[in-house]
Amino acid sequence: MTTLSKEEHKDTEVGTNMSRGGPGDKSLPGDYETDAWFELVSDDTKEELDNNPISITAQAKNKDLWFCSIPFSQVYSEIDGQYQACCFGAPSGVMVDQMSLVDWMETSDYMNNIRKEMLDPNSDFKSVEKTCVRCRSDERRYGRSRRTNCMKIHTNDPQHWDGIERTARFFKETGEYIIDERILEVQLKVFGSECNLDCHMCFHANSSMRWDMAKNKEVWNEKIWGAGPTDKSRIDHINNSFKNRASKDILKQICELSPHIRSIKIIGGEPLIMKRQYELLDMLIESGDSKDIFLKFQTNFTKLQAGKHKFVNYIPHFGNIAMVASVDGIGTNIEYMRRRTDWKELEGNIDICNKFPNVVVDFNSLISFLSVMRFDEVIDYCKDNDKIHQINWAMIEKPKHLRVNNLPFAIKNDLMDKYKDFPDIQHALSMPPENDVDIQDLFEYLLKQDESYVGTKWELHLFDVYPELRPYYEPRERTPEMEAMFKRWEADEKAASEELVKGSIDP
Repeated sequence: MTTLSKEEHKDTEVGTNMSRGGPGDKSLPGDYETDAWFELVSDDTKEELDNNPISITAQAKNKDLWFCSIPFSQVYSEIDGQYQACCFGAPSGVMVDQMSLVDWMETSDYMNNIRKEMLDPNSDFKSVEKTCVRCRSDERRYGRSRRTNCMKIHTNDPQHWDGIERTARFFKETGEYIIDERILEVQLKVFGSECNLDCHMCFHANSSMRWDMAKNKEVWNEKIWGAGPTDKSRIDHINNSFKNRASKDILKQICELSPHIRSIKIIGGEPLIMKRQYELLDMLIESGDSKDIFLKFQTNFTKLQAGKHKFVNYIPHFGNIAMVASVDGIGTNIEYMRRRTDWKELEGNIDICNKFPNVVVDFNSLISFLSVMRFDEVIDYCKDNDKIHQINWAMIEKPKHLRVNNLPFAIKNDLMDKYKDFPDIQHALSMPPENDVDIQDLFEYLLKQDESYVGTKWELHLFDVYPELRPYYEPRERTPEMEAMFKRWEADEKAASEELVKGSIDP
């Protein structure tokens, strides 16, 4: 892979940073749009589209196939060590230390069954409906999914798409999946759950900080998260199993695949503070293939160093690097939702990485109960800031209390006009609340988190950041901390009222 300059990299895009991965499309629930697929194509692909209506390319474009590029190009494992088709795929029951990466991709029934169905226009989708349930559901509910986002990106990368097309065509003709193209994206959660943030929407097994806050500060709500944490032995067990899975053998397998790897995405926890992932980077550099690998980090972007390991020292050794930042709010909003974030520090790290010609910064966001109230600020930030290469987002589904549709109707109604150009967000807002969700449970959970940070430099309060929610809070009981907050709000409101009256009287 030849390292591209920023300008050359932008020339390979389709449209603006608001449309490259899906946002900005006019897809509607149950009717996803393919107009922006295959806009940048090779001559071979153009010929397929123009002259061969039964080709994989043409059928995907015409929606005669429910085709996804991910099962033909991605090696993925979840936080519990199970292989999956992707981060939204159903668990396979097969662990990474039970089957090699090559065997998983080439011989597993899980992968081959969904590939067969994706290449069959008459499929009953028996395996797809089970394995790809999240994308199937998202397309019915919102018109967009991880599948449609990836298809838009992958079909407009001519070299990458041609490799996927050849691999899929060979599989259709022979029933065999063979790794012989440089199309693989490796995403293995094998480095642990170490994380420095306490993001309110994050499942606790994905973050050591979240687990610590739940266990030691009792920040938990069973209605939202289920049964509470029992003891530290569980997280110790998870991390010990990570150490086994991130063994030399797994890292060696990745390096042996490096001639066929297009990209590696490092996921956490927070990858940039995980020292084991730097061991993989060192091995890839030593292999000589790092210059041909596109490196991606799903990162909170708050730190660029782990001990002696400085991330910036690794940048020149890789072809291209995408820093995929988890950003769902600007300023105080992200500092509240992703607690312990320093927005100025995050922006400084964006500036540092943008100094390198082979690095781009992307935003990958979650649209949730809280973030949707200010998410237009994130969209505008990306539109107005050429430091951001592209933005993508997904609707939060779990825990269901945090879904957009659970907001009070009046707030949802007020938000509709903000998202007139984004029908997926509008549709999420228009849906009725979940029948079995009581937003008081969510308030109590968020306020419990607020209480745990009183007196620290991360102290923030839900109704200070989102005052429009306060009228909908009906406290079941007031803790001393909550009583103090209510008294402070009442004092602030009284002072503001007196100031307003004073200002309305002529001297």
